[in-house]
Amino acid sequence: MKNAKIIVPVVALTLIAGGLFTWKASGAFAATNGNGTNNRDNMAEEIASKLNVNKDQVTTALDQIQTDHQKEREAQVSASLDKAVSDGVITTDQKQKILDKQAEERTQVQNHRTEMQQWFSDNGIDSSKIHSYIGYGSGMGGGHGRMGDLGQ
Repeated sequence: MKNAKIIVPVVALTLIAGGLFTWKASGAFAATNGNGTNNRDNMAEEIASKLNVNKDQVTTALDQIQTDHQKEREAQVSASLDKAVSDGVITTDQKQKILDKQAEERTQVQNHRTEMQQWFSDNGIDSSKIHSYIGYGSGMGGGHGRMGDLGQ
């Protein structure tokens, strides 16, 4: 019973933290601006111009930074769960189940984002212009209760 009182909050917090990080990281630079491009593209173009480098180099660097941050976060979560295993709070099998669930949640969030952006597009709705009205649209990962960026 004591383990159950500890396991439930640990699992819940781990899933929430992993999900929020993934949600933020996956959309941090990708908010649509309403004209067919997105803020990430605009930012990459601006950085490339200021540094006098190719935009593709900047985009590649941004992608790598995002991937690195995601890997770092996953390593932190895994290390925390290793501690929970060594403290006897969860088993190694339970740790793996948590990690698998987080990966599943990341995929679901990305699929939902893609689906919603397609729905907005199919219905002729500029998601970047409506977020302030209904909470959907650009700004994924802003942490302000918005559904957020529905673009890639």
